[in-house]
Amino acid sequence: MPFEPTNKEHVLESLMEARRHGQLAELSLRFQNKPDDANKIWEGNTRLSTEIDILIGRMMDEWAGRADTAITGLAAANAKLEAAVGDIKKRIKIAQNVVTVVGVLDDAVAIARKVLAAV
Repeated sequence: MPFEPTNKEHVLESLMEARRHGQLAELSLRFQNKPDDANKIWEGNTRLSTEIDILIGRMMDEWAGRADTAITGLAAANAKLEAAVGDIKKRIKIAQNVVTVVGVLDDAVAIARKVLAAV
């Protein structure tokens, strides 16, 4: 079954996109040497970030009861990631390990989506 975002997730994604745009605006103003204006946007983004964190916390509380399955899958994914990243640091089979890391990260995303879809 394909992943279908809930209305809550759409709202959260929209808020995060708004924050990102605000961050880009702040950065642009700082590059233009307009720190007062940049600080105003930073303050707004700080308030928005607080609200986003609260919403994320509420969403996590809703699906925390279904976390056991996700924890098992994510533990296995993290073990694979740790090994692949260790090999990358040692410069062993870089290309193969990059593919492994990307694949395992995709697996982790799929696990997270399954948990969120159950909410």
